Amino acid sequence: MKRIALLLLPLIWACGNSQVAGSGSQTGNSIVVGRILAGDSARGATGVIVYLRPLSWTSGQPAAEGALDSTWTDADGIYRFEGVPHDTYKIEARFSDSGWSRTVRANSNDNRVSEGALHLLGSLSVEVDLTDSLQGGKLEIYGLDRAMVIPTGAPADSEIHVVFDRLPVGLQTVRIWTRNRAYADTAVRIQPGATTHLDFDNMNGVPEGPHEDP
Repeated sequence: MKRIALLLLPLIWACGNSQVAGSGSQTGNSIVVGRILAGDSARGATGVIVYLRPLSWTSGQPAAEGALDSTWTDADGIYRFEGVPHDTYKIEARFSDSGWSRTVRANSNDNRVSEGALHLLGSLSVEVDLTDSLQGGKLEIYGLDRAMVIPTGAPADSEIHVVFDRLPVGLQTVRIWTRNRAYADTAVRIQPGATTHLDFDNMNGVPEGPHEDP
């Protein structure tokens, strides 16, 4: 079987909504607050960029006004989002080669996210046995700005080997699309400084949506 290796470099969401949270439109009525720690210490990590994205969102989709946002942690490692529409969100913190992520339900004026400690970014390796229906499909990660199109024109018996590099530590959900439909969603846990492996053959073929952190 011919193997094709593809490396997906990180795509950091940096659209026009990258203003400090709370300084833009206040279309929602939720507030999301959390704190990022510097590694395993109790010291807050300052100057860390923190992204807010709907958990059900994937790269290239539209989102409600105020649902995609970013901010920076203060001197105590605290971040705050205001005017957040009610939904379930993925919080992603990123600083140099470290990161962290967590899900949170925003449905009140005070939604507290559990403290997150920065750890080395990890990677996800996905092996897909290429079929005619998968060529021109897509791989996505819910709540993160990570996606790639499965190439066309490769032999039907090829195996593509995709690496999503520089992913934040935490539970992530991978969606795979054929050309015409959502094929499957699978939860994987990204470990600090390590590569997690996912084989297409082990995916259950059910597009059940993104998984929340337990």
